[in-house]
Amino acid sequence: MRPIEENIETMNGNLRQTARIEPSGVRLMAFLSAHRTEILDREKNNERFIHLYGTGGYWTAFERSACQLCRLFPRSETAVFHFAARPFPVVMASVTDTELSSCTRRLALRTVDPNHKVLRVSALPSGAYERWYGDEIRELL
Repeated sequence: MRPIEENIETMNGNLRQTARIEPSGVRLMAFLSAHRTEILDREKNNERFIHLYGTGGYWTAFERSACQLCRLFPRSETAVFHFAARPFPVVMASVTDTELSSCTRRLALRTVDPNHKVLRVSALPSGAYERWYGDEIRELL
């Protein structure tokens, strides 16, 4: 698929620019191919952070970060992935750049790099992730 021209609103909402970018889905799959292991290792014991990864006009989170993102944004979109090297499904949640921008004014957002941001949040209550994960993958079982 060829890159397309798209208007992008930055996280602070002030700057608009036109850039040639790949569609969000293409960027997401390329990103997962390159960083899957790193992301899943980061999520193993993650209780207090939401790691967000930019994929065009969306910010995505995986596993425990996805659970936390869904707590902040109950209407966030979720998807389930299967990776050959992992025996269990991986759950992803995403929000638009605009939705994230509205929330970051009241939460501490740290930029690791332009496509990786981290929000510090309260720890998940005991069992919350396991219940959420079970609900998300129930259709697949």
